[in-house]
Amino acid sequence: MDTGFITRSLLDGQDQRLYQVYVPSDYTPERRWPVILFLHGAGEGGRDALLPTEYQLGSAIRRNAARYPGIVVFPQVGRTRAWASADVQFALDVLTQAQRDFVTDDDRVYLTGVSSGGKAAWHVLYRHPRRFAAALIVCGLVRPRLANGGRAPDPDPVVPDADGDPMEQLARRLRTTPVWTFHGDDDPVFPVEDAREIMTALAKVGAPARYTELAGFGHDVWDIAYYSEEVADWLFAQSRAS
Repeated sequence: MDTGFITRSLLDGQDQRLYQVYVPSDYTPERRWPVILFLHGAGEGGRDALLPTEYQLGSAIRRNAARYPGIVVFPQVGRTRAWASADVQFALDVLTQAQRDFVTDDDRVYLTGVSSGGKAAWHVLYRHPRRFAAALIVCGLVRPRLANGGRAPDPDPVVPDADGDPMEQLARRLRTTPVWTFHGDDDPVFPVEDAREIMTALAKVGAPARYTELAGFGHDVWDIAYYSEEVADWLFAQSRAS
């Protein structure tokens, strides 16, 4: 079987969309493998399926593949659009396809996202909190804000407006899901106040959440998260069966 970064495709309506799957060099169907679903940031959209693997988690795997001993799935959105509900569903369909194509451990399925992909990851977790054993959110966002601190319009919110306060509702859904969030305290793209607020809400419900706020950092904190041996070890230690 081919290993490494492999380009595959999946029919999405009438559109044949490409994605990539990373397969460890020692993959064997004789054992069950953990799976990571990675949701990229705004700069990695397109049609080639390659950009989502070149930075962030893909870069970390290329630097130290032994640190990520599992199947890793890299869906991709169009170049000119952010993650929307349709793209999130495509990502979940790609994950399902990977779980069919490879021998995987349903109790060790992980979710991670960066920037706009971090917002998409919160979106997934709110709707499918029991599918994932853990989540790693890097410089993501739950609720867009205006400059005056008020709520900004969001055509595709993490938590539907009708459900109530987004931080409280999301925290209730994730009260048993391990989540680790990274954020720079000087982030000009997604303000750190959002990360602090969701972490406070998670703490109030006793969720097994960890938070790393990086002093003096802006938006680009992903290398610190994905290159970290501690983070990778924590992620692969999580299991729904434990």
